[in-house]
Amino acid sequence: MLTEDSTQMQECRRIGVKLLGRPALPLVGIAQFLYLSGPFKTFPSLLDHLKKPVYIDGLTYRKPDELLGSMLPSLRYFEALKKPARLAEIPRIVTPDKTPLNPIKTVEAWVRHQVLNQELETINSKLCTPSRCTLCCTGPEDRPDGRAVREFFEIPLAESELPGFPLDRVDNDQSRSMGANDEPPLTRAGNPFYRTGPALYHWKKGWSLILPRGASCPRLDPESGLCRIYPQRPAVCRKPQIFSYIIEEAEESEKQNPLYILRNKILAVWDCPHVRELRREISAYAVRCGLEPVFMENKV
Repeated sequence: MLTEDSTQMQECRRIGVKLLGRPALPLVGIAQFLYLSGPFKTFPSLLDHLKKPVYIDGLTYRKPDELLGSMLPSLRYFEALKKPARLAEIPRIVTPDKTPLNPIKTVEAWVRHQVLNQELETINSKLCTPSRCTLCCTGPEDRPDGRAVREFFEIPLAESELPGFPLDRVDNDQSRSMGANDEPPLTRAGNPFYRTGPALYHWKKGWSLILPRGASCPRLDPESGLCRIYPQRPAVCRKPQIFSYIIEEAEESEKQNPLYILRNKILAVWDCPHVRELRREISAYAVRCGLEPVFMENKV
């Protein structure tokens, strides 16, 4: 007999799988066309005309205005194409060979990336919560097949997220001049940084939590397998196993002048049991979004 808790968990997972089967980006594409080709001055004014169900390539959006309305802050960037002064709000985006995108393609890539991030945060939450999986909350572990593993797992953090983690902070000229994967590695007390326990590091690109082999996030409850600060968890923890790779921040990007490279992909972490189980659904989701699905291992 299923308990109330297990029934809720199954329903949570069912919703996640259902959302994979009906991505928002095809609808966003239709809305983009209607907005740019129509008389609409703002994106909300378009939503007033999208009250009836919309059918796109076998997908049904019964309440398109509500779905798009939930993503309105991201979609309003389309208004920059009718109000050129707002183009300054959107960072530069280039192709892999560093050719700048035109304004329409730049805005489109930026909006799609934001929308996909928001949708995948919901999907990941629905798929991840029921299993109480701790894969993304722990450092690498030795594998029974003898394959080499990484020395540490890096979790990027915004500076505003640091107070949630009661750990030592390493912030000095050396750490701020390099990255976590640079060789030779940063040292602490004469040892490579990843052999001195979990800590927060200020790298050239920003802050991150380093979890060495066998270590766990200090906010992970080992008994329940749940996060103690789940409602306030960092942004990176909201998209642990499937995430948008429509754009990627370039190495030469600067805080005051960000630069992104167009990738047009969705990445799925192969370590995750849900990704392995739902590979077909994730691939179909990516294709419906007009993106390439890429499956990768994250801890080897």
